[in-house]
Amino acid sequence: MARSTSSNPRYTASQITTAVTTTVGMTLTLLMMGLLIVMAYLGSQWEKQLRQEARVQVFFQRDLDATLLESARETLRTDPSVERVSYLDAATASRELELELGESFVDFLGYIPLADVMDIQMKGAWSTTGELTLAVKRMEQIPGVEEVVWQKELLQQIESTLDRLFWPLLGLSLVFLLAAIALINNTIRLTVYARRFIIKTMQLVGAHPQSIRNPFIRQGLLYGVLSASLAFASINGLLFAVQWHNSSLSAFFSPLTLLILWGVLLVLGATLGGISTAVAVNRFLRKRLDSLH
Repeated sequence: MARSTSSNPRYTASQITTAVTTTVGMTLTLLMMGLLIVMAYLGSQWEKQLRQEARVQVFFQRDLDATLLESARETLRTDPSVERVSYLDAATASRELELELGESFVDFLGYIPLADVMDIQMKGAWSTTGELTLAVKRMEQIPGVEEVVWQKELLQQIESTLDRLFWPLLGLSLVFLLAAIALINNTIRLTVYARRFIIKTMQLVGAHPQSIRNPFIRQGLLYGVLSASLAFASINGLLFAVQWHNSSLSAFFSPLTLLILWGVLLVLGATLGGISTAVAVNRFLRKRLDSLH
């Protein structure tokens, strides 16, 4: 009897309404969790961009031997902390400056007063005050390097701002996460509550607890997967709308990134749906029949 009840369910109007309500509730909750993930991801990407704005400029000694200059440039290019470099030689810099000034100061001075310079963009992992200090000291010891200039004050200001924002944002995220878990748990529990008499009837006729739980857990997993997909579709639509007005955001969300986001939401939805359902069913399995009213 228990098997026929679980394998051939007859959905009433109230059960359909409950299923729709549960799906909508879980979708909204997973949507909130997905938006938190998107905001955290954007924050990490913006932090990386801000850190990479802290450039390092290496000035070489004037009238340096060509072999020594090339060796110094190659050492800087292959440094483990370096992401990208751009090189400007003194002659080119002098010509550009003369075009801006409208006169030749080289003829007046009799020599080129500028030095060869290399502009360096550091890797994100090295764009901290401590790591950059070590990298700059290493660059200053390279033969042929005259001076290394970097924006220490800017980087310290960025780090100070991030430190002030980190803990409040982390606390707020945890509060939202706990609220989302509680909402999903309550939604699933109300769904199971509507079928508590079915659970107890199956138990009274001798059905094994596992055979009672399995159909409900599968239903919870289905709710979770469906809700996660709907939440992902909503987030994707919101991102598309935002990117329509700000195309720079499209660089952050590649197809792989969106696929990972969908996978995370699926795992969250299925896990929370399945666990909440199992907990709710076990609760009613332990209750006495007269306490269900």
